[in-house]
Amino acid sequence: MDDPDTLPVAGDPCSIREATGRPRSRHSPSYPQQVRGPGADTSPRFLLLGKAGLGHFCSPSPFSFHASMPAPSETISPSLEGGVILPEPPGLADIQDYQQQAPARSSSHAGAPQEQWRPLEERLERLEAQMMELGEQNKELQARVRQLESCECRPASPQCWGLGRAWPEGARWEPDTCTACVCQDGAVHCDPKPDLPHCHGCSHNGQTYGNGETFSPDACTTCHCLEGTITCTQKPCPRGPCPEPGTCCPHCEPGCPGGHRDGETWQPEPCVICTCQAGTMRCQGPSCAELNCLESYTPPGECCPVCRPGCEYEGRPYEEGANFLSSADPCLQCSCLRSLVRCAPIKCPPSPCPEPVLRPGHCCPTCQGCTEGGSRWDHGQEWTAPGDPCRICRCLEGHIQCRQRECSSLCPYPARPHPGTCCPLCDGCFLNGREYRSGEPVGSGDPCSRCHCANGSVQCEPLPCPPVPCRHPGRMPGQCCPVCDGCEYQGHQYQSEETFRLQERGRCIRCSCQAGEVSCEEQACPVAPCTLPDSGPQLCPACVLDGEEFAEGVQWEPDGQPCTACSCHDGVPMCGAVLCSPPPCQHPTQLPGACCPSCESCTYHGQVYANGRNFTDADSPCRACRCEAGTVRCSLVDCPPTTCARPQSGPDQCCPRCPDCILEEQVFVDGESFSHPRDPCQECRCQEGHAHCRPRACPRAPCAHPLPGTCCQNDCNGCAFGGKEYPNGADFPHPSDPCRQCRCLSGSVQCLSRRCPPLPCPEPVLLPGECCPQCPATSSGCPRPGGGVPARHLEHFSQPDDPCRRCLCLDGSVSCQRLPCPPAPCSHPRQGPCCPSCDGCLYQGKDFASGERFPSPTASCHVCLCWEGNVSCEPRACAPAQCPFPARGDCCPACDGCEYLGESYLSGQEFPDPREPCNLCTCLGGFVTCGRQPCEPLGCSHPLTPAGHCCPTCQGCLYHGVTAAHGETLPDPLDPSCSLCTCQEGSVRCQKKPCPPALCPHPSPGPCFCPVCHSCLTQGQEHQDGAEFEGPPGSCEWCRCQAGQVSCVRLQCPPLSCPLQVMEQGGCCPRCRGCLAHGEEHPEGSSWVHPQSPCSSCMCHEGVVTCARVQCVSSCAQPHRGLSDCCPRCSDCEHEGRKYEPGESFQPGADPCEVCICELQPEGPPSLQCHRRQCPSLVGCPASQLLPPGPQHCCPTCAQALSNCTEGLLGSEVAPPDPCYTCQCQDLTWLCIHQACPELSCPPSERHTPPGSCCPECRECVVEAEGRRVADGESWRDPSNACITCSCHRGRVECHLEECPALSCPQGWAKVREAGSCCERCQAPAQSCAHEGRAVASGERWAVDVCTTCSCVAGTVSCQSQRCPPLSCGPVSAASRAVG
Repeated sequence: MDDPDTLPVAGDPCSIREATGRPRSRHSPSYPQQVRGPGADTSPRFLLLGKAGLGHFCSPSPFSFHASMPAPSETISPSLEGGVILPEPPGLADIQDYQQQAPARSSSHAGAPQEQWRPLEERLERLEAQMMELGEQNKELQARVRQLESCECRPASPQCWGLGRAWPEGARWEPDTCTACVCQDGAVHCDPKPDLPHCHGCSHNGQTYGNGETFSPDACTTCHCLEGTITCTQKPCPRGPCPEPGTCCPHCEPGCPGGHRDGETWQPEPCVICTCQAGTMRCQGPSCAELNCLESYTPPGECCPVCRPGCEYEGRPYEEGANFLSSADPCLQCSCLRSLVRCAPIKCPPSPCPEPVLRPGHCCPTCQGCTEGGSRWDHGQEWTAPGDPCRICRCLEGHIQCRQRECSSLCPYPARPHPGTCCPLCDGCFLNGREYRSGEPVGSGDPCSRCHCANGSVQCEPLPCPPVPCRHPGRMPGQCCPVCDGCEYQGHQYQSEETFRLQERGRCIRCSCQAGEVSCEEQACPVAPCTLPDSGPQLCPACVLDGEEFAEGVQWEPDGQPCTACSCHDGVPMCGAVLCSPPPCQHPTQLPGACCPSCESCTYHGQVYANGRNFTDADSPCRACRCEAGTVRCSLVDCPPTTCARPQSGPDQCCPRCPDCILEEQVFVDGESFSHPRDPCQECRCQEGHAHCRPRACPRAPCAHPLPGTCCQNDCNGCAFGGKEYPNGADFPHPSDPCRQCRCLSGSVQCLSRRCPPLPCPEPVLLPGECCPQCPATSSGCPRPGGGVPARHLEHFSQPDDPCRRCLCLDGSVSCQRLPCPPAPCSHPRQGPCCPSCDGCLYQGKDFASGERFPSPTASCHVCLCWEGNVSCEPRACAPAQCPFPARGDCCPACDGCEYLGESYLSGQEFPDPREPCNLCTCLGGFVTCGRQPCEPLGCSHPLTPAGHCCPTCQGCLYHGVTAAHGETLPDPLDPSCSLCTCQEGSVRCQKKPCPPALCPHPSPGPCFCPVCHSCLTQGQEHQDGAEFEGPPGSCEWCRCQAGQVSCVRLQCPPLSCPLQVMEQGGCCPRCRGCLAHGEEHPEGSSWVHPQSPCSSCMCHEGVVTCARVQCVSSCAQPHRGLSDCCPRCSDCEHEGRKYEPGESFQPGADPCEVCICELQPEGPPSLQCHRRQCPSLVGCPASQLLPPGPQHCCPTCAQALSNCTEGLLGSEVAPPDPCYTCQCQDLTWLCIHQACPELSCPPSERHTPPGSCCPECRECVVEAEGRRVADGESWRDPSNACITCSCHRGRVECHLEECPALSCPQGWAKVREAGSCCERCQAPAQSCAHEGRAVASGERWAVDVCTTCSCVAGTVSCQSQRCPPLSCGPVSAASRAVG
């Protein structure tokens, strides 16, 4: 460089940086100042403008820059061919110095003009010499410029090669009839012509190519055919310093010195990168990011400086990114970012209380208490939220924090909480949707067990059974306790009096069941003696079955019939089903192909379960069952405690559980916190089956005009101002003042009046609508990257590929700088377009949206929430496990295994019971069931479990609680006096003691069921000697036991005098049949009270039932009638001076049909009741056969037998001789009912009974209340009650009550009833009435005497007298009442 005080600017060799470090652009509108150096104090400087333009002359290469500068000895001529030499004007200081010296000289040398002009002449001479020197230097420079212009390399325009020639950009040609090609961006694109079927392949230069084929039409081109389209590319040409032109590369492309080809990049120094472009070598230093820190350094081996991390503030060091409070002012929040400390005052939130208090050491005032809904609480005070007893709230510094109360249940079935409380209690049970008090019975589904609620748990116990007076009671179907109506013997049930046989080891045992007692005896098989023939060998009888011969007494199993046993007796084969011994379990299984059930598995409710299998009862899902050695044992499921106040039980669900929440078709467990599926800006929580959602609280934005984020408006990476959004660093005009310019800086907007730049022109122009004057000549603009409208002078703009840099156009020159980023007000910001943004989170290298929940990558079982750039993690909410022993899952307890007594087990795993060594437990889906350890099946029936062992062995016997060693014989514990038992290899065999033979044909069982002849045993019953008894059912024999022998004779039936005789089913002799009435049979001659009418009496006579109302007769002067009496009674049993005892009857008068009976009373002395006798109905008796009653007889009789009610007459009715009866044939019995007669009003002397009628009649009616008589058929109205209308019907008075409709009168009107009318009517307000000299208001009522009432209606007085009922009194009573 010629000038030692100037240096080229890095990255722009066409700018010169002065020694002071301030850049000076070549595009500056002002003239450059003189640079005064040694030996060149007054020499002017010139600017050389070549015809190629200043930009072409100033090459960015440092090498070309040195080549273009003149040598120190060279001069610049005033004129250049194709260019203009502009002499730099003298500096401002020189001009001022010259103007100041001129007056001084003129004043001092006024008399010597020659001396005055001599210095100017000398200067002019020196100037001319310098101009001559500059002209010589200019000539050399012109020669150099012409040489450079002749060697200038221009990039060749893109061309394509095809058909042996070069095609310019955009040229089109057709190599054949099916293809059209075009040159585009230096590449050949060929496509088939449309609508030509024969061109589906590819055709090029007359050649056809298949789809997918690659070919080369010449040495410089490679083409590919794909679906009728040909794509051709030119082979790469070598690049370098002008190789020999060839066929493929006809143009020469210059290279760079040093053998570098065009486009090559290399690194001559560690921090310098050079590139060869169009023959020019361009080198530049590293592109380092701009730093915004106080102190920076360049690490070893690096090219760019970096900020020194950390900060020092108030004498204390802080790490990069640290947030801290100022020690001098605790209300200042500071942060260390890029080695700079930024502090801002803490903003206090508005206080929710009226009088906040500023406490020492705090910046913001806080509340002393909490206020909500008119209630106030002190700091730290806790209370239960009103309306929700499960929510506990606490006051903390003026803020109310509420949490859900956690309930712990100490019982499996707690009762629901009391009203106003939260947690369930163990003072009752809640089971299957129903509440039970403690001690209240609970249904168990098992009729033989009794369950009750006991303080939140269910306890069951079998029903107590009374003791039975027999040794082998049986169990009847539908009963829980054994009874003596049958027998249970060796696991089988037998009915009473049933005889059965058992077969053990070839012995025949015959047993019988008698009222819960079982007696057995061994039957000896008869031995058939061999007959000795007269000649030949001895032959014993044998049996032949299916072609096989079996010896006498042999037992065998036929082929193909495993469940059949045969034996040979007296040459006759006898086969029968194998008798199975009862299995020692309650739920054995009949295996296919086996004869007898076994205990290898359990058959329960039609399903087969293997031993050791745990399952749920299909009929009761709340019962867990286990199959152990063929027996199923079930118990109620223990449900886990619930954490909510109101758990629910669904169908087919045993244990109650807290309800889940369903939101947007997603299921969330109770107590879980989650983000809304469609709106991440809402935070939700599942509680009691309902999802409660609310908007998340937005943090306060640290800027004045933030952009709206995903949920909150706190994005300070831009500005929202005047209804528009602007990026960070953008300049924009004020929306209302065009002369104010605004700038967006980190969410804050600064608007200032535009400062007009100084203009280099003498006469600037103010254009309309502009705020600043402009020069008439427009400054040159700047090209925008990527094309588009060029940027104007002084216009700010951003680069499309880097929006984080802000550029300025200065008269064609562009200067850019990176926008500063504000500190992010969050802990985990993610990288935005330019700066860190809190509109999301960058956590552990992953991006998360605001409001998004995600599993914690560092802590298992934790869930994190990204909210406005901050990440908070909390343990995952777990739903309560639906099993009592859940396994520890990855995060939450799961029912895919079990944790039992501190140990973990897999589902389906069996393990020994830690508490009982002989028990085996199974884990199944979080449920643990323990039962007796299954033991291997043994071949003995009564094994013994030795001490210290879990499983029994066959080395001894345990029989009904008695232990016996192998080979030991002992009395039978069930029948010690008659049987002996022996232990053989774990099985007990018992047999009856032998009995002496009985000498009678019908012996009876004696002691030990041995046959004796003291009594007779027949048909399973024992009869003593000399006893007589009925023979077998249906035999009609009468038997007698004598000396052990039974003799029977045919029964002789006694003669019967009754006409109706029936033979009972299974009977021998007929019996007299009574009468069937009302579903019951009554014997002949009996009497009874009618079931539907207690004052009616029925009697049975010769199969005819006659029912009639009891006719009462009075035999005393003052009879009395009780509430349940049909007839009046006399207070004592005395008549005409004679006393009668209870039960005695007599005839009170001459009428033989009257009878009196002395009867006992529940309270008081006996009383006398009299009535007329009832005569039977003579159905079917002709009038000629009727016989009148004889002396002292009441009822007539029939000379012939009465007709019978047969099946052919069922339902028919007949009229007996007595017209007061109606008879109907029902149940093979004539049922005759007496007709009831109505009461008559006329005296008895005036009554008459028409011929053929039953009831008497009157010709007229007597109205006692009115003292008058009414003719038959006449009607009248009751004078005491106008609503009653009566009529006379054959002496019977019939009255009817008239019903009045509802009446509603207008206001002020009165309801009145006119005389002789029944119903009221509405009448306007009327006048008062006068009665006995006083005025009575309308509607007023008053009593004249005890029987008369009067009222005033519409000015008229109306009086009514009460009607007294008729009395029937005796002469004594009537006289006394008359006196009274």
